Amino acid sequence: MSASAIFGSPIVVVPKPSLTLARPTSMGTCQGDVGLLIECSSRPQKKATKHHMKTRPKKTQPWDIRRKPTAYPPLPKLPPEWSLVSSADDVDATNASDSPSSPARQAPVTS
Repeated sequence: MSASAIFGSPIVVVPKPSLTLARPTSMGTCQGDVGLLIECSSRPQKKATKHHMKTRPKKTQPWDIRRKPTAYPPLPKLPPEWSLVSSADDVDATNASDSPSSPARQAPVTS
């Protein structure tokens, strides 16, 4: 019984470097007789952004090229239980609570 019959696929045998004729390889090519062969990909995959830019839908119609962004109506006012706090109001509130004149922050007086 052969090994390929056991494993279901043929086994690749790497030639011994001492038995093969060693030829100098040129840089930048994918060929060479040096035992294991590294295959260069003939169709490398694009990275995500480059692929997205190539395959995204393009505006080809003149009406679509000249189209402006959609103008939405302004948002309604917030309900009364919500209120906006600006950063200046927030800083004033923290400074007021940290001041020593605030009665809630003073240490209790012991006799």
